[in-house]
Amino acid sequence: MKNISLLALSLGVLSVANAATFTLTDGNSVVNGDDAIGLYDWFTDGTDHLYNQDYFWRVGNTAEQRQGAIGPGVITQFAPNIANVKFTAAGLFSIDITYTLIGGANGSGTSDIGEVVRIRNLTNQALDFHLFEYDDFDILGTAGGDTAFFDGNIVTQFEMPVVSMVGTVPTANRWQIGPFPGLLNDLNDGVATNLTNGVTPSGPGDMTFAFQWDRTIAANGNFIMSKNKRIETVPEPATMAALGLGLAALARRRRSK
Repeated sequence: MKNISLLALSLGVLSVANAATFTLTDGNSVVNGDDAIGLYDWFTDGTDHLYNQDYFWRVGNTAEQRQGAIGPGVITQFAPNIANVKFTAAGLFSIDITYTLIGGANGSGTSDIGEVVRIRNLTNQALDFHLFEYDDFDILGTAGGDTAFFDGNIVTQFEMPVVSMVGTVPTANRWQIGPFPGLLNDLNDGVATNLTNGVTPSGPGDMTFAFQWDRTIAANGNFIMSKNKRIETVPEPATMAALGLGLAALARRRRSK
């Protein structure tokens, strides 16, 4: 359990009162989220490995804002495992996020979430847009003991024997890994932030990470980003050598999709 006073200072990542919520279910997995702060549970075989996964944005050099700061989102549930959340900044831009949960067999320790984010420029001028995606995994349901590293646009975070991998297309312009709540505070500090491209590896501890995309979106144009998150339990023995082999296998499997 994270320190509640730090949580409040960081604008918190518990479900927000009066937010519109959604639940995704498939196989061995359940994901909970809302329109204000994104995802806040990812149960895989009964263990919640996620504290928060959220999007922030800014236009130009203004301060970043959390996705729910635009206003209430419109949630459309297409299937038990698929939901879309859409936000509109009237006359400026819209953001919609489609989440797809693919759970594994019961007891497999495996689960996958695909996300597609579309930003539409609603103006007749180019839009200087910056998108941030923030992740706070608590592997094995605990806030400490996690290690994270960046390699080739994939962030891997693990507390053995559970490994999470997050990759994106297109490649992010910037990334950052650091302990809670530093990165979240930076995104909420009221000034424009650029991620630092560091530090890797980081941990063990209560690790968080983020990606940043900097785009000039053409008049009435779109920017589309897709992201995949995977949780997998790797076989023992849980040595660093075994971890390296396991991650290589996971990376090959992901590229083959």
